[in-house]
Amino acid sequence: MRLPQAWQLAVLPCVAAATLAACSGPASPPSDAEGPARTGSTASSGAADSRLSVVTFAGTSPLSAEALRRTTDRLRERAKALGLRGVRVETRDGSVSVTGPTSGEARMRELGAAGRLGFRPVLAEEAVGPSQPSASPDPARGRAVTEDLRPRAAGSSSASAAPDPDPQDAPSAALQQQFVALDCSGNRAHSAWDRDNRPQDPVVACSADSAPADQRTKYLLGPTAVDGSHVASAKALRDKRYGNWIVRLGFDSVGTRKFSDLTGDLAVNASPQNQFAMVLDGAVLSAPYVNQRLSGGTADVSGGFNRQSAEQLAVTLNSGTLPVPLNVTSVTRLPHT
Repeated sequence: MRLPQAWQLAVLPCVAAATLAACSGPASPPSDAEGPARTGSTASSGAADSRLSVVTFAGTSPLSAEALRRTTDRLRERAKALGLRGVRVETRDGSVSVTGPTSGEARMRELGAAGRLGFRPVLAEEAVGPSQPSASPDPARGRAVTEDLRPRAAGSSSASAAPDPDPQDAPSAALQQQFVALDCSGNRAHSAWDRDNRPQDPVVACSADSAPADQRTKYLLGPTAVDGSHVASAKALRDKRYGNWIVRLGFDSVGTRKFSDLTGDLAVNASPQNQFAMVLDGAVLSAPYVNQRLSGGTADVSGGFNRQSAEQLAVTLNSGTLPVPLNVTSVTRLPHT
């Protein structure tokens, strides 16, 4: 899933919540959010445009009749939840086609996002922007706006790791070589789904493609500690105090316990192994620091959202992971009718 904006996030506590807030600039305090957002108001801008686009999705491998049916139903659910007007989702020749106003073509493409979410511990990270290929990130990133944020010491290496990790948790030599060779300076060339399809394995990953070239980071990540299946709810909300958009995640009882265990384990580690990565469809949306156990059972995701992108993420997470990964195989623009 290609996200509209880059997200750089950190962790803030609120009442019964762990808050993920912007790291790349001055961070906001815990929010009093209003909402939920009224979905669909920005999705119908193409109502007066008679042009239509047809976006065709196909599986990365041939789809069974059952997988095709479930995938089509899931995309219909997402389109309905987003309030996309004049959008039709159909099965055609073993693929799924989405037809709607050309002005909404970008949102139609995003209906096919896998929606695979996971929280993984960070084993190592390295900034890969052209202006600072191996330098530490901006000191403002992850700065301590509350005592639940642990700042990185000035001048510390962004590729450092805590000494003497448990041998069972240490990445293999092959994976370390993959981390060194990983190029995040441009679009990711390898499949996000394949890279994050085995939650029990450590992986290498890049920050979201939409991040500015001088703010991209590559990560070496441990196995998934909290799977997205334990996110019970996701709501797009607007912060009353600051006017920014957030997505509030609510964990189920298992997710609450696992997230508490994850943050409790990480809090005693040295940087960068006191971070966890929020990974969506293979891209790292955030890698915030923690220095205490977070057990509230909710998390507010913030930083760079507008209404449309917040609603898109909330709907994707609420609908659940697609039964199969999809690729856009064609986009056809029909003439005026």
